[in-house]
Amino acid sequence: MPKSKGNIINLESKICIQAVEKAGKKLKNFQENNIISGIKKWNKHEAGLVTEADLLSEKIILETIKSQSSFPILSEEASEEFSFSKDNENFWAVDPLCGTVPFSNSMETWGLTVSFFSSDNSSVGAIMCPSSDEIIYCDEKKVYKNGAIFNPKSHFPEIEDMTVCLEIESGRNWVDLFKDKLDWVRNFSYVNSFASAVYPGSQIIQGNLPIMAIYKISIEHVGALMAIGDKLGIKSTDLEGNDLSVNDFKNKIPEWFLYGWPYAHSKLMDKIGK
Repeated sequence: MPKSKGNIINLESKICIQAVEKAGKKLKNFQENNIISGIKKWNKHEAGLVTEADLLSEKIILETIKSQSSFPILSEEASEEFSFSKDNENFWAVDPLCGTVPFSNSMETWGLTVSFFSSDNSSVGAIMCPSSDEIIYCDEKKVYKNGAIFNPKSHFPEIEDMTVCLEIESGRNWVDLFKDKLDWVRNFSYVNSFASAVYPGSQIIQGNLPIMAIYKISIEHVGALMAIGDKLGIKSTDLEGNDLSVNDFKNKIPEWFLYGWPYAHSKLMDKIGK
């Protein structure tokens, strides 16, 4: 008997949780036992650090997904070929280690993420930040943190006293963008950067950070953030304030990805528009 839409999404939501939990425990073990001190590292491109841990995490996640699902998988480490075959496709998006640089330096600002997008525009996902043993995930309607329904509260000061998270890969991009495209940053008192999307994204979801801006980020990094944020009212837009969906990432990665609570997002849009 064919699976119903609800059964498919419910199953994929459970797979997301299983995948991040299994891989997250393995990655945390690397850090706790100082295995990373001798781990092999290389760069796939400029500012694109990869380690054995990334590939091990990817292997665990892919095996978990494939044991229960036959839908194609888009993974950050691209160990398998992937192509979008049509506008709306059932597929998985995986970042097995989001924050390889902080991870490889024994810092805690990293995480991992698995998301699923269906042809009817339903989406589910899970993120894990193993340093705090937190798994945040969603089904079709609700968000959960470590198994309990999660309804975070967000209260932020005026924009002048807010912190913005800014994630830009490659020092060259930082220099070029600050020449004429980042004037809006001056409206914030502080700018944080974590070399990760999942870690600051988890802080936004929990109401600890108001908003982040990421330059040229692909869907496997932020798919679960978008799926979870959609259920909580967190905005996922470009720098002009246009709402972003998975289809916006299929043919060309948006130049900017803004992710934040409506109040902070509205204030930032007002400043950018002036």
